[in-house]
Amino acid sequence: MSLECLNGIIVKDLSINIDVSNSNSWNLNTGFTTISLNKWYNAISDNIDLIDMGLTGFDNGRTNIMWGGIELMPEDVLFSMRRIGYNEVSNPNTINYGGVSATTVFNTYSISAITTGSSGNYLMLNGGYLQGFYKLDGYNYELFPARYNKGITIETMVYLFPESQGIFYMMGVRAEDKYNQYFNGELMTGETITGITTSNDNYLDSFLETLVRKKAFAIPEDSFETKFTEVLQLDNLKNNVIAFELTYEKKIKYKYINNDGLIISNSSNNIIDTTGLTLISITYTPYYIFENTSKLKCGEQRLGDLSFYCNGRLFWKVKEFPEFYFRGISNDKEKQIGVPYSISWGGGSFGLKHSWHYDYQTYEIYAGQDTDYIKNNFVVETTGGTQLSELNMFENNQEMIIEYTGNTSNTYFVKFNNPISILSNRDYIANLSLYNNGFFNSDMKKVSILIYSDTTNINMIDNIDYTTGDNEWIDINCVFRTEDNSGQNYIYLGLLIECNSYYSGGTLHVKDFTYTGADILAQDDRKDNLLIEQNFNNSFIGGIQKLRIYDNALTSTEILHNALIESKLNTNIVVNKGGRIINRN
Repeated sequence: MSLECLNGIIVKDLSINIDVSNSNSWNLNTGFTTISLNKWYNAISDNIDLIDMGLTGFDNGRTNIMWGGIELMPEDVLFSMRRIGYNEVSNPNTINYGGVSATTVFNTYSISAITTGSSGNYLMLNGGYLQGFYKLDGYNYELFPARYNKGITIETMVYLFPESQGIFYMMGVRAEDKYNQYFNGELMTGETITGITTSNDNYLDSFLETLVRKKAFAIPEDSFETKFTEVLQLDNLKNNVIAFELTYEKKIKYKYINNDGLIISNSSNNIIDTTGLTLISITYTPYYIFENTSKLKCGEQRLGDLSFYCNGRLFWKVKEFPEFYFRGISNDKEKQIGVPYSISWGGGSFGLKHSWHYDYQTYEIYAGQDTDYIKNNFVVETTGGTQLSELNMFENNQEMIIEYTGNTSNTYFVKFNNPISILSNRDYIANLSLYNNGFFNSDMKKVSILIYSDTTNINMIDNIDYTTGDNEWIDINCVFRTEDNSGQNYIYLGLLIECNSYYSGGTLHVKDFTYTGADILAQDDRKDNLLIEQNFNNSFIGGIQKLRIYDNALTSTEILHNALIESKLNTNIVVNKGGRIINRN
C-alpha cells in the first residue's frame, strides 16, 4: 500500500470505525449510542425479527422488557454500540395482576460527554462503557468475521489521566450461558418436559438436542435417535474471550481464557507515561494464512505475533501468541443473542451479575376475602357481556357464595373484573374448589373456568370441569396459554355456569381460586461470580474517543502512518522519533 499520497487514516480493510468526535458516529444522543462510519466489505444483515432479544438483552440494559425484541433490516450493516446498564425489577405480588415492571439503571455504570476543547468530543467513563455484537449465530447477520485470515488490528484513542487503569477493550463472549444450568422456574421436568419456550419452541434449558446414529437399525429412515446433552459452562469460554487493559503502573496487559479453561495474563515491562489523548494500537499477525479459505472456520489454531503500539511506536511484542477468534455458545440460537461475538469498549463485562430468569408465582383471585371485595371485583355477565342480576354473591366462612335469585338465563359468567397480565410462550393454570349446595335443577350441568382476551387468542391446553357431585368439594382447573410470540397481553377469567334450570335459593360455594404462571423475574445465585465476572468485570478509568478495527494486521509503517494523521488533528498525540522496539517477549 502506497502511503505517500494518503491524506487520511488507512481505510483498506477498515471494518469498524467509531469516532465520538464525528457527529455521524455519535450525534450527541444522551444514550451514548455510537455507530460505525465504515462497514466490513462482507457485512450482511437481513429482515430479522429478534423476538427473543430480551432473554439476554435484559441483562446488560439493552432493553427493560424481557419478553421484548428488536427488528433488524438489510440496511443495518454498520456496527453499533450502546452503553451498558442493568435493570431494577419490581415484581407483582400475589394479589397484583399488572405484570413485571423494570427500570434500566445506568448511574452505577455512568458516562459523561466532554464536548469542549480543540481535540474533539470524547466520552468520560465513570464505571460505564459501550458494548455491541457484530454477529448472530444462526441468523443472517454478520458485521465482522469471527476469525480473521490475515490477522486483526485494533486501534483505540483513549484519554489518559495519571490514575487511568482498567480494561479498555474486550472481545468475544460477554457472559457465560445464562440458561446453563437451567433455572427451576423456567423448566419443569417430570414425565414430560414443560416450561417456557422461545419463539422457536425451544425450552429455556441448557440441553442441546442432537441426532445420534444408532448402533443398529431396521430401516435407513430409523437410523438416528434424538439425544439431549448438556454442555459444560467452561467449554463455551475456552479461547472465546480476550481483553486488553492498562494496569495501575500504566503497563499494557492482556488476559484470555485458553483452551484448557485457564486464565492467562501477562503485562509489559514498560509503562505508558503520556496523559491526555493517546492512540493505542494492537495487531495480531498469524505466521501463515489459509490459502484455502474454507479451512478458516475449522482449521487448527495458529500462532503469531501480538504487537502493541503507543502513538505509532512499537511498545511491546509477544511472539508465538496463540490465535484468538470466536464462536457461538453451544445452545439454541435464540438463547444467546448478543452474548458471543461481542465487543466492549472502555470496559470488560460483568458477566451474569445482573441476569434475570423467569420464575413461577401463584396469584389469588379469591382467597377468603370479604363481601366488599367480592362486590368490587366480580360481576355476573352473559357470555355476550351483558351484566345480569340473577345471582347474588357474598362471603360466608371465608367462602364466596353464589346464590341463584332469578330465572332469565341458562348461562352465567361470574367474571373477575380485573384485567390480568399474561405472557406468551408458557402455560398458565387456573384452579379453584367448588361446592354445590342445591344450585342446579337438572343433571345437565357444568361449571368451568373460562378465559378470554380482546387482544390475543387463548389456547386451552387441558381442563377439568364440574359436571357432577353434590355436597362435596370438587376441584376444577384449566391449563391455557396465549398465542405464542405475542408478548404481553391482558386476559379476563371467571366461572362459566351452564344448566337448563336452577333452584331459587340454591348456592355454589367457591374457595382457593388462583392462577399460576412463570411470569415474575428472579435471580439465580448459581450464576453469580462466575469466571467472566471474576476476571473481566472491570471498566476503564479515563476517556474513549475513537475505535478502529481492521480485518487485517497492519504493518508497523501503517500503524505509524495512522498515528501521524492523528497527530495533525490532535496536538496531544506526540509521535516520538525513532523506531526502537522497547520490549519484546
